[in-house]
Amino acid sequence: MNLEMVERIFRVIPDIVFCVKDAERVYLSANPAFAHRLGLKSEDEVIGKRAEELFPEELAAVYREQDEAVLVGGDEFTDRLELISNREGALGWYLASKFLLRDEEGKVTGLVSISRDLDTPSLGDLKMAGLQRVVEWVHGNLEEELSVEALAKIAEMKPSHLERRVKRVFKMSVGQFVRKVRIDLAARLLKDTSLGIAEIALRCGYSEQSSLTRQFKAAVGCPPGEFRKRLEL
Repeated sequence: MNLEMVERIFRVIPDIVFCVKDAERVYLSANPAFAHRLGLKSEDEVIGKRAEELFPEELAAVYREQDEAVLVGGDEFTDRLELISNREGALGWYLASKFLLRDEEGKVTGLVSISRDLDTPSLGDLKMAGLQRVVEWVHGNLEEELSVEALAKIAEMKPSHLERRVKRVFKMSVGQFVRKVRIDLAARLLKDTSLGIAEIALRCGYSEQSSLTRQFKAAVGCPPGEFRKRLEL
């Protein structure tokens, strides 16, 4: 399947953000959803630019680091959970994937980036899937063991069944959902309170501050302390 056909497919999928970059991280292609996320009128405003020209400095730095890891180190990834700012400036969750592009001789020529917005399911969706009890338990018991097996007991179903239902409703695994709830709470506490990061880590179910810092940086692109400083600017 050539690039033109791929572009045609992603042009008509509104909730998938798609772009192609060359080996110098310059955008070669993007779909309308990409331009919409940036608040641009057309994807034509993206072509020929780098992330540094389109995104806030802190986000551009994250994307540059990711791109270089893929292009130089071959560190492709699939469905990585990320918390970033959307076009209105609000925080939003996405599942992101990046893959290498190679020519016929195997030489790296660029990369493809795909991300999908994660919408919050309605209460009706949760009830129909039998997940309301699990969701409420996770939000109210972050200090407890929140393994698939433990949550499956709460849901009164097999772990494999729980995984499938969470994947269908939330578009992510059980582990990703738990991590999302923890990071969501941490971001709110960093924004709305003056609590120390160690205290925030405990409230979010982390036994050590370093564990929060590691997962927060992986999801947001910066450690908790830097995230709080940016909010104060």
